[in-house]
Amino acid sequence: MPTGLLIGDLATRVGVAPPTIRYYESIGLLKPPARTAGGYRRYPERTIEDLVFIRKAQALGFSLEEVSEIVTLTRSGKTPCARVLSLTEKHLAALDERISRMRQFRDGLAAELTRWRKLPAQAAGAPCQMIAGSHLTSPETAPAVEAGHRPTRRRAERT
Repeated sequence: MPTGLLIGDLATRVGVAPPTIRYYESIGLLKPPARTAGGYRRYPERTIEDLVFIRKAQALGFSLEEVSEIVTLTRSGKTPCARVLSLTEKHLAALDERISRMRQFRDGLAAELTRWRKLPAQAAGAPCQMIAGSHLTSPETAPAVEAGHRPTRRRAERT
């Protein structure tokens, strides 16, 4: 009988849900564990470190695809640090751009609020003309709105 942690025990120790562990396994982030005769997964202790690494990488803004790339480099015996630096530089540049767009949006929204406070009261039952008359769009939805499409949410990565 294989030794190791059952998925529930592993999940509890790391603070993730069992479906998350199964998902990480299905996409190759975790190596498939040994199984008991009954089919139960038995994870080695080192899986705790693997899960902690994945969660830390996500907390730093790395996507699961990027984490997978880093893990693949590590498993192949290569040092992934150069790739981590490159990815982090790209993340930082994207974050700086997003902050800039959000600051512009914030300033525009503050200007709208000032303008709206000066408008006369509107008749009941009509759509709010403050919103209807605004040309300001959130940087989060602007491309979809400008293209004439409803904004869609990206499917969140399973965590």
